[in-house]
Amino acid sequence: MPELTRRPLRRDDIPACVELLAAVEAVDRTGENLDADDLVHEFDDPAVEAETDTLALLEGTRLVAYGVVAGAAQPGDVHHVRLWGAVHPEFRRRGIGQSLLGWQLARGTVLHAEHHPGRTGRLEVWVPDHVPGAVALARSAGLAPVRHWFEMERDLAGAPPVAPTPLRLVPYDVARDDDVRVARNDAFADHYGSSPRDEAEWRQRGTGSPGFRPELSLLALDGDEIASFLLSYVYPADTAATGVREVWIELLGTRPAHRGRGAASALLAAGLSRYREGGYQRAALGVDAANPTGALRIYQRLGFRTERTATTWACEVPPR
Repeated sequence: MPELTRRPLRRDDIPACVELLAAVEAVDRTGENLDADDLVHEFDDPAVEAETDTLALLEGTRLVAYGVVAGAAQPGDVHHVRLWGAVHPEFRRRGIGQSLLGWQLARGTVLHAEHHPGRTGRLEVWVPDHVPGAVALARSAGLAPVRHWFEMERDLAGAPPVAPTPLRLVPYDVARDDDVRVARNDAFADHYGSSPRDEAEWRQRGTGSPGFRPELSLLALDGDEIASFLLSYVYPADTAATGVREVWIELLGTRPAHRGRGAASALLAAGLSRYREGGYQRAALGVDAANPTGALRIYQRLGFRTERTATTWACEVPPR
């Protein structure tokens, strides 16, 4: 491996990170594009302590790779620790990715022991299946595939079918944002990798994201109770990179007590109509291949097709 300077990421690295990620996307074609606003938001994640949980690798003054480690504030039985980062394509196959991932696994183990030692820890890397180098790296680090994911898309040129439900569909209401957070925690309690989000995490990873579009989001109510929700996001960096106005469906969920009433199908169909009326051209989402609520079938029935697949590779840290 070439001699590189190692230090934590700093806020003034954000332009270099944008440039690095653009170079990675040009080669890997994962469909993810990030601009400076996106990375500023990521940098402010309360789950990440920059001094201990990030690593930048530089050749001279040039950023050639970076890694991040993030735990969960309120884990369930398993504490999922997320590892992510990037190596510039010009610097691949030199051992940099292996060194970076080794640091992340070591730091993730320590972070887990510091915060949730009584639980099982799971150190996880999300790997696009069509990037062989990333798959080989995860395997060589001793990680195992534990979950598979589909990234799906639907063209909005055709009118989506109407899906009936006895629940009342209403626009997202900012005044009920915390109610939506509580509903999200309830709806995703039985989903892989999900942990309850407190108010700070909700601001960071939920409706506080700069991509969140309340005008494209919907709620399904049973009386005054939120039974189901559809939260929609738009990322200008994706539009700039692809020329396609796309809506990303970040969260579509139904609380267990309200499942089987067609709420998710009705929300999705209504959302697709709203996107189309707003001039958007495509809807996209990611779904767990083993989703316990049958979400994959709903998406397929409403015209979504799989464009890419990915796998979570992980290793476990036993509880103390």
